[in-house]
Amino acid sequence: MQAPIIQSGVAHLAARGFSLDRIFPLLRIIRGQDRTTVRRDLVAGLTVALFTIPQAMAYALVAGFPPSTGIMTAVVASILGAAFGSSEFLVNGPTNAIAVMLAAHIALSAADLGDPVSEIIALTLLIGILQLLAGTLRLGSFTRFVSEPVLTGFTAGAGIYIAVNQLPSVLGIRKSDLVADLWGWVPPQNAFFDLLRTLASVASSNLTAVAIGAATLVMVRSLQWAEPRLGYRIPAPFLTVVILTLVAYLLGLGDADQGMLRLVRDIEPVARELPTLVLPTFDLHQLVDLLGAAMTIGLLGAVEAIAIGKLLAARAGHPFDANRQLVGEGMCNLGASLVGGFASSGSFTRTAVNFEAGAVTRLSVIYSGVLVLAIVWLLAPAADYIPIAVLAGTLIHIGLKLVNLGRMRWFMQTTAADRTVLLVTFFAVLGATHLEYALLLGVVVSIFQALRRAEGFKLELLAEGPDGHLIELPLEAPPGGRVVAIDLQGELFFAGAEELEQRLKEIYDSGTRALVLRLSHAYNLDATCAEAIAQVARYARSRRGHLILAGVKPGMYGTLERAGLVREMGAEAIFRHEPLLLSATTKALAYAHALVGEDEAPGRAADPTH
Repeated sequence: MQAPIIQSGVAHLAARGFSLDRIFPLLRIIRGQDRTTVRRDLVAGLTVALFTIPQAMAYALVAGFPPSTGIMTAVVASILGAAFGSSEFLVNGPTNAIAVMLAAHIALSAADLGDPVSEIIALTLLIGILQLLAGTLRLGSFTRFVSEPVLTGFTAGAGIYIAVNQLPSVLGIRKSDLVADLWGWVPPQNAFFDLLRTLASVASSNLTAVAIGAATLVMVRSLQWAEPRLGYRIPAPFLTVVILTLVAYLLGLGDADQGMLRLVRDIEPVARELPTLVLPTFDLHQLVDLLGAAMTIGLLGAVEAIAIGKLLAARAGHPFDANRQLVGEGMCNLGASLVGGFASSGSFTRTAVNFEAGAVTRLSVIYSGVLVLAIVWLLAPAADYIPIAVLAGTLIHIGLKLVNLGRMRWFMQTTAADRTVLLVTFFAVLGATHLEYALLLGVVVSIFQALRRAEGFKLELLAEGPDGHLIELPLEAPPGGRVVAIDLQGELFFAGAEELEQRLKEIYDSGTRALVLRLSHAYNLDATCAEAIAQVARYARSRRGHLILAGVKPGMYGTLERAGLVREMGAEAIFRHEPLLLSATTKALAYAHALVGEDEAPGRAADPTH
């Protein structure tokens, strides 16, 4: 008896558009699996796993965590992101930009907190909650306000920040041993002064670390150089880490009598363990303090993931939902915080590897997470012998590749606005102590530039030709005719209201008696601009003149009606939009000529202003 009831309930929910596939898209993917798809996804997952392991360990060092935490973060984030997100190819986990922002936060918080790592875990939990909330409220479209020049400038700055951050490890200098002051002055924490402090400490370098760090850079670049010539993708960072770790182990470079090269085990040994539940500890006051950083880092992570997801969805012809992807990102960070991990996002490098390795479905990403865990489980004792200089060298290579000179040059050559946004964001990253402020500054400058462009409405003169046709001409000065037609183009919002009112009044000051204002190419009229148009109409009446509106579309007509302009100007002075091009404007001009003719007929009072 219960089965028919359950089936009836499921059918009822399906009829109303409810489906488990909408909540768990992975179910639909699993049902559609076949042998070929499984094989291709497994191959892609293994390839991604080999790239993930060294990157996750290295980014953990950047963020101030032991390498094993980076592995656990990568495992949990990749699985949860694929299960709950929208993209079929996006690989979530530790990323350079997020790790840099966390590193900057730790650097600033370490002096005030006994355990800054606990704060980062709480911050990751808060990021996850905010992203989940944003996805639930369908706020994914707001990520478009972070423009590409902002992302390019921030990413390039973050790349240099990573290289500077890891330079002491390549030189074999502990960060606690760096010169604290420069010329008797303690500088702030940022990429520029950190580089100066590192250069001032070069005398303390460990030549063994320098040699193996340089070897790392040369080997990674050499393997990547060989990729196109061999015709298949090589996991260059993974092979480099394996080979140089073996060399360091065989030569005993981690032993005290060989110069004591720092190894992963000196930070924290990599244990054979599964992700375990770690409940973040925090209080309400702490969460309030973290809110600003959480919003900024969460926004950056969301923009990264959505941008990558959209790009690959377009290439593969798959649908993509930015709001669902926000939910996926939120689940990634919630999961990472519950295993003692740190904030993550979509990785462009690993996602590109997944796509190019032939992945078919999001199960390739889940396979990569499981395979990372399996590989580390098998090789955990060996991972303890990885030299820190090797991971740091890999990170410097990755960081320098983030500086996309070609893309930056392109933005520098396009518009002044793009150039300004790019440079402000780039140098803010290098000079800011709080990297979230650098990103916010870039976003604010970008929005300011957009508002400046939006307020730049355009006025074109519609001159009446001898054959009755209208000719569009640039309006360089008030035309001065008795009847003038103007085409108003652009956004009509508060920022341009004052200038619009002033320029239209100047037309009446030049002797015009009737002004026909065409609004077919004007958009988004707000209350401030509606009031400016009302002021122009009143000014015209005070001079025995007329303002006539033409080409008014239904939405704008409703705004004018609610603002009281239809009643004040009279419905006969507002000509609504018609499908036939310039039809409403032609009728408005005829009406304007008739009004002026009546005004100038014998017996009418003279215009007191002339």
